[in-house]
Amino acid sequence: MSKNETISLFELMYKPIEKFEGILKIGTFFSGIGSPEKALKRLTDENIISGYEVMFFCEINSKAARSYCAIHNEDINKNKVDITKIKGSDLPYCDLWVGGFPCQDISNAGNRKGFDFDSTTRSSLGWEMIRLIKEVKDKPKFIIFENVASIMNKNFIKTLHLFMNDIEKLGYKYYAKILNSKDYGIPQSRERFFLVCILGEYYYKFPSSFKLDKKLKDVLEKDVSKKYYLSEVVISENDKKVILNNKKNPKYKFVIDRFKYIKGGVCGYDTSTKYNQCRRLFSENGVINTLTASSIVDGSKIVVNKDDILRVRSLTPKESFILMGFDEEDYKKASKVNSKTNLYHQAGNSIVVDVMYYILKNILQ
Repeated sequence: MSKNETISLFELMYKPIEKFEGILKIGTFFSGIGSPEKALKRLTDENIISGYEVMFFCEINSKAARSYCAIHNEDINKNKVDITKIKGSDLPYCDLWVGGFPCQDISNAGNRKGFDFDSTTRSSLGWEMIRLIKEVKDKPKFIIFENVASIMNKNFIKTLHLFMNDIEKLGYKYYAKILNSKDYGIPQSRERFFLVCILGEYYYKFPSSFKLDKKLKDVLEKDVSKKYYLSEVVISENDKKVILNNKKNPKYKFVIDRFKYIKGGVCGYDTSTKYNQCRRLFSENGVINTLTASSIVDGSKIVVNKDDILRVRSLTPKESFILMGFDEEDYKKASKVNSKTNLYHQAGNSIVVDVMYYILKNILQ
């Protein structure tokens, strides 16, 4: 150990996780398009694990379930559909459960009704996983919960502590942390809360962050249909600013700061809205903001250099998939069974594959 490394109290108190051997059996809840399965596929391809088997998935949105089956070549009959209708006896044994339960009632962009046990909000569906842990004959060795970072805010922290206490009472040690996808190889600033639970007296260490070596433009498509461009005409420009027209409504415009465009990050604004999430323009030389199910198009306007002219456009659905850690082949499969509008929604609802990959790698290797 180097002199700069430290040992936590948890490392002294609990055993390190043993390397997982054999085929990992997985079940996911609120499965979306299958980020954990994609991460396990990568771990398998890299010979970090021997392989994995999907025992079931649970996705109530039929359109997302279609994409899931297309991407992962799974039978739709494995879908348990509605978590509230499942009994523990319905579930086969799994080594790993993963659930990114709904965030609408916790998110800063949502209605913030919370996820109290008896609240009947969509976010309270996370408690259904607690119920199922109690009901199954053999508990999974590992469970991962995911949600928005604001779950740790003062409005929700009491409920979160109750949630984690229930996990502990069921025999799990839990480890919680907020991770950002830009710290794990993806040019998207997306903070998410992760709760890793391990059955028994084991220590877990979250993956270390690393310097991002990609910019947004490195993952953007080279040839994009003109329908994605929101501006066409340069109204005025100088050494500091460029002002572009708004194709949809000529009375509004896009104002771009040249220096900020070069530097990366937020580099301008859209005068057609006062809402900050939809007002900001993001440079292709930096990272994009958090992709959400409801506002990828309106909330992720990017400034690109097209033929030596700065232009504003929206992300394509394929780019949205790439920015969630899926690849072009995954997108092609999903696009055969879903509309582009649905694909935007499914990308925004997913967990970033790369973050899940590093979390699982630290559990299984």
